[in-house]
Amino acid sequence: MRFANKKPAAELLPDHSAKSSAPLCIAIVGAGAIGCYLGTMLCQSPDFDVMFIGRERMALESAAYGLTAQDLDGACYQVTSPVVYTEFEALRSAQLVLVTVKALDLELVLTQLSRHLSPDSLVVAMQNGVAIAPLYQQFLTQTVLRAIVPFNVVKISPGFYARTTGAEMIWQQTEDVRILAVLKQLQRQGIQSKQLVNIKAAEFGKLLLNLNNAINALSDIPLQQQLLQRSYRVLLAAAMLELLDLCQRLQIETYSYTSVPNRFIPFLLKMPDWLFKRLAKNMLAISPDARSSMWDDIQAEKATEIAFLNGAVVTLAEQLELDAPVNRVLVQLVKRKEQGEPIRLCPLHAEQLLQETRGTQRR
Repeated sequence: MRFANKKPAAELLPDHSAKSSAPLCIAIVGAGAIGCYLGTMLCQSPDFDVMFIGRERMALESAAYGLTAQDLDGACYQVTSPVVYTEFEALRSAQLVLVTVKALDLELVLTQLSRHLSPDSLVVAMQNGVAIAPLYQQFLTQTVLRAIVPFNVVKISPGFYARTTGAEMIWQQTEDVRILAVLKQLQRQGIQSKQLVNIKAAEFGKLLLNLNNAINALSDIPLQQQLLQRSYRVLLAAAMLELLDLCQRLQIETYSYTSVPNRFIPFLLKMPDWLFKRLAKNMLAISPDARSSMWDDIQAEKATEIAFLNGAVVTLAEQLELDAPVNRVLVQLVKRKEQGEPIRLCPLHAEQLLQETRGTQRR
């Protein structure tokens, strides 16, 4: 199935027919919130031909409503008739492929990519998690780079995606002109990026922040409200300390996405509400309606990425013959909630959970 109406040049993009070089063909594989947001921003440049690979529901929705991306300042960017495919054959013409599917769906998608990508395509892996690159290497012979998306994007209405938090994107260091062109365009749209050689540190730094996804999903309240309640923050601090301890044991660096060094974040989280609110203004500078993607998945009755987030901490601990009890219990609770149990982690329950795990925590 294909929905591929041309964009009105006068309305959205300048006419580039007179240019000597053809536009770069970019494919967004996994047209969810992140994929639609980034793809819409890239569509604003006449230097790119952007196609989206998504499910039939997304194709029908985008045909009816188009795509709109709203930045942090409230400015909106539109594509009235995005090019959307539901089949992977269209990828044969793609020169750059941004893979934005959830880690849970990655193996199935990589099987398809291995059949349809051209040998010289450049692939960018944008999943959460810390063991993503080896999975790509099992399926693809193409060059694969890593990129980390640290900000949240929420779907407001059909075809409308809003960015709700800040932070710059992290890209694996490269001089490839395709990536440099994308970074330049994203910067024009207000999305700052940074290239790092040590992409593993960026993965673990993002994992540290993503440990809150489970708590937010279980609390069933917006992120800002959750972070303003100390009981939830102390639970998050305990989960983070488990990961930081493991990273120290394994001599793994963690990149800091905030102005606060990662090792100090748990101490900041444990502060009284009034002091935290004063010292963590940047952390709280998010949309009042923002929630974690894990909350979105549970509301949509989808499987979550818990195995790649808090579950990754548990696996790392097991490799060292240790335990990560806080993250282990959070994994168990999310899996139960996935099965439809009416679990809601209120502040009192968060305190009880921490008390129950404290006896097994490493000192």
